[in-house]
Amino acid sequence: MTTMTATRLNRWLCVLLVVYLVASCAVQLQESAGGLVRWSGFSVLVPVTAAALLPMRRSLVIGVATLAASVATYGFAIHGVSAGGRTVVITAVALSFALSLAVCRARPRPPNVPAHTTRKQAGPPDPAGSRSAAASEAPLAVPASPPGILPAALPQPAVVELAGHYRTGSGRVGTRAQWLDAIPLSGARVGLVAGAVSGPNADATASELRAAVRTLADVDLQPEELLTHLADVLARLRADVRPAHDTGAPGTSAVSAQCLYAVYDPASCRCTLAGAGSPPPAVIAPDGTVTFLDLPEGPPLGQTDLPFEATEIDLPEGSLLLLYTHTGTGARDSAGREELFSALARPQPCLDATCRSAVQALLDAPHTQVAVLAVRTHALDTRTVATWELPADPAAVSYARTHTAEKLAAWGLTDAAATTELIVSELVTNAIRHAQPPIQLRLIHHAGSLVCEVADGSSTSPHLRRARTFDENGRGLFIVAQLAERWGTRHGHHGKTIWAEHTHAPDQPTTTA
Repeated sequence: MTTMTATRLNRWLCVLLVVYLVASCAVQLQESAGGLVRWSGFSVLVPVTAAALLPMRRSLVIGVATLAASVATYGFAIHGVSAGGRTVVITAVALSFALSLAVCRARPRPPNVPAHTTRKQAGPPDPAGSRSAAASEAPLAVPASPPGILPAALPQPAVVELAGHYRTGSGRVGTRAQWLDAIPLSGARVGLVAGAVSGPNADATASELRAAVRTLADVDLQPEELLTHLADVLARLRADVRPAHDTGAPGTSAVSAQCLYAVYDPASCRCTLAGAGSPPPAVIAPDGTVTFLDLPEGPPLGQTDLPFEATEIDLPEGSLLLLYTHTGTGARDSAGREELFSALARPQPCLDATCRSAVQALLDAPHTQVAVLAVRTHALDTRTVATWELPADPAAVSYARTHTAEKLAAWGLTDAAATTELIVSELVTNAIRHAQPPIQLRLIHHAGSLVCEVADGSSTSPHLRRARTFDENGRGLFIVAQLAERWGTRHGHHGKTIWAEHTHAPDQPTTTA
C-alpha cells in the first residue's frame, strides 16, 4: 500500500511539473511581448520560495525547471529581445537558483534515523560485506538484512588483528540472531565473543546478551564464570527459560542461546576459552597447520545448571584463531568440519580473505546463518613487558621501586617514574601485608599506557575505603585510585591480580643552544 501511494504521488508531481513549465513559459512570453523585457520577477522568486518551503530534492527540480524554461523562452522563443536583456534575465534566474541551493543547505534538518534500525538492533544494511561482521551493529543472497547485531567496524586492538563476516543462505532465516564482538580488557588483553540466539525476539535477546557480556567482561571474570552469569542473565530476561535441575537433563525453553568467550593475553601468548553450545574454534598455526580445539562440550545457555569449563591454549605470535557460530544443519557434522578444514588449509592473501573463505565453507544449506570472527595474534616482548618475582618481605618494596625506575629509564619514561613508583609501592605493600606468596610485579608499556600489575596467591579482594585522620593504614588503594586513570582486580584460578593503568608521554629530547 505504501508503494502504491508513493507511485501516485510521483505521477501527480510529474503532472504538476509539466503544468508549471507550460505556465512559466506562457507568463514569460506574455510579459515579454513585443521584444521588451517587462518581467515581473516570477522566475526569480520561484526557486527561492521552493527552497524555503519544499524538501531539497523537489526544490532542486523546480529550480532546474525554472532555469531551463527561462533559457528556452528568452534564448530561443523570443527573438526580439536584445542580447543585453536576454543576458540579464538568464543571469538573474541562474543567481536565484544558486541562492536556492544556499537556502537548502542552510535549512535545519531533523536528525537522521537509519532506515535499517529496528527495535534494539543497530546494524548496517549489508551484514555480509565488510570487516563489520560482528556485534552491535549485506546480505549477498537475501533481499533484506537478517536478524543480527553487526557493528559498523570491529575494534582493532594493537595486540590482535580482527576480521569478521556474517552471511545467510538463500532461504528464510527465521527467528535467529548472531553477534561477534571484541572487548579491550585490562593488561592489554582482549576478550573475543561469538554468540547466537534462536527463538522469539531473537534480535532483541542477542542485543541484551551482548550488552551483558560487555558488562561482565569489564569485571574481569574468567570465561567459565562469565558464561555462568550470562546464563542467569538470560533466565531473568526470558521467563520461558527453565533449566533442568537434575544432573545433565536438558531444560525446555523457546529461547536457545550459544556463546563462545575467549580471553587472549599478549604478554603470555595464552588464550582461555569457554563455550556454551558453540562449535569448537579452529586455530591456524604460523606454519599453516589447521587444528580444531577440543573444548569441553557445554550446553546452550539456560539448558542446564551444570557449570561450564574453560580450556587454556598457547597461541604463538602470528597464530590465527577462528571463532564462529552456525545456525543450520551440519555445523557439527564431519562433512561440515572437513569443508571448513579444507578452506582454512588453503593459503589466503589476507585475514579478510580467510574469513570470507570460512564463511563460504560453512554455508551448507539455504537456511544456514553463519558469523565468523578471525583473529591473528601478536605478542608483547621484553621491550614492552617487564616481570619480577618478589619475596614476601617488606624489603621487597624498595627492590620493586628501584627496578621500576631502571626499567622506565630504559623505556624513555622517566617523566612517569614518580607516579609509577608510588603506585608500585602501594600495590606491593598491600600484597606483602594482606596477601600470600607467590608475589609478582609486572609492568606493561603498551599503546601510550603504562600498566602496573601485582599478582599474589590470595583470592581476597581489596576494597577501597576512606581512612580516618588518625588511622595508620587504609590509604594505599585510595592513593592508587587518585594517581591511576583506571584500576581494578581480576581473579584467576590461583590467586588474584591488582592492576592500575595511567597514560604517559615519552621523554622529550633536550636541545642545547
